[in-house]
Amino acid sequence: MKLPPRLPFKVPSGLPTLGGWKRRAAYGTFFALAFLFALQRTFPTEAVKERLVLEAAAMGWQVRMADISPSGFGGVRMRAVTLESQDGTRIPLEEARASLRLWPLLLGRRGLSFDLALYGGRLAGLAEQGPGTQRLVLKGEGIDLGRASVVRKAAGIDLAGMLRADVDVTLDVREPAKSTGRIDLSVEKAAVNGGEVLVPGMGGNLSLPRMSLGTVVAKAAVKAGRAEFEKLEARSEDVEASADQLYFMAQPRLAYAPLFGRARVKLSDAFWQKSGTAGLRGVVEMALASAKGQDGAYGFQIYGTLGHPQARPAAQ
Repeated sequence: MKLPPRLPFKVPSGLPTLGGWKRRAAYGTFFALAFLFALQRTFPTEAVKERLVLEAAAMGWQVRMADISPSGFGGVRMRAVTLESQDGTRIPLEEARASLRLWPLLLGRRGLSFDLALYGGRLAGLAEQGPGTQRLVLKGEGIDLGRASVVRKAAGIDLAGMLRADVDVTLDVREPAKSTGRIDLSVEKAAVNGGEVLVPGMGGNLSLPRMSLGTVVAKAAVKAGRAEFEKLEARSEDVEASADQLYFMAQPRLAYAPLFGRARVKLSDAFWQKSGTAGLRGVVEMALASAKGQDGAYGFQIYGTLGHPQARPAAQ
C-alpha cells in the first residue's frame, strides 16, 4: 500500500510565534511549572508524617491522624488529627494544613505556614526561625472555648465564649530587649460555667457558680523584652474586672515567662441575687476582707508565670 506524500507542517497564519528570549522564557516557565506539579504529586507525605510524630514525641505529645495527603506545593493536608500529652490533655483538629515557606529558606530562615480547623473555628498563621530569632503569627476566628477541654484542664474553670486572635510577635533569643510585636485577643459572650478556683486566705478551692463575663478584651505590646498589657478587661451585668500594670517577660518558652501586675474585680448586686450564691457571699467577703476597697471592688497582686498565674489579696 502506497502512503500519500508527507505534507510539510505549517503554522496557521494569525498565530503568534516565539523567538529569541521569548522562546527561552517560555521553556523556562514550562519547566518550572512541570517541576512544581511533579513535586506536588510526589511529595513524601509518609516521611512528613513520621517526622511530625517523632518531633511531637520529643516534646511529650502523641500524634494520631486518619489521613494525610499532599496540599499545594511543599505542603500536606491532615484530617481527624488528635494531639495528646503525657498528662492526658487532648487537642482534636478536624483538619490541619501545613506547608514550607520557600522564600524564607532562601534567606536562611526555616518557615512553616499552617491552617487549623479546631473547636468549630479556624486558626491560621506562620512560624519562622532564623539565626537568633523566632517569629509567630496567628489569626483565629470563631474558636469555641466551651469545646476546648485543654483550657478547662489548664485553668480548672469551665469557660465559654468565641475566641478571636490576632498575634504577631518576633522574639530575639540572643537579645530579648529587641523582641517586638503585638497581641490582640477577644472573647465574645464569655462566661464561667463552673469549676474551682483557689482563693488566697481560704486554704482551699472555691466552687464557682455560673457567671457572665460579657466581652473579654486583651491587648498587649511587646517592647524592650517584655509584653505589657495596654488593656485587659471584662465587663458584664455580673462582674467588672480589669488589670493594671500587668506584663510578662518575653521568652521562647512563654509558659514559663514571669508575670507581674495588679488586678481588680467587682461583683455586682445582680450576681449575688442569683441562685447558688447565697452562701458564697459571706465566704468571699470573709476571705478577701483585706483586699476590699471603698467601692466594693477586690484588689489582687498578680505573680507567677504566664502558664501558671497566681494572685494574692492586695487592696488597691
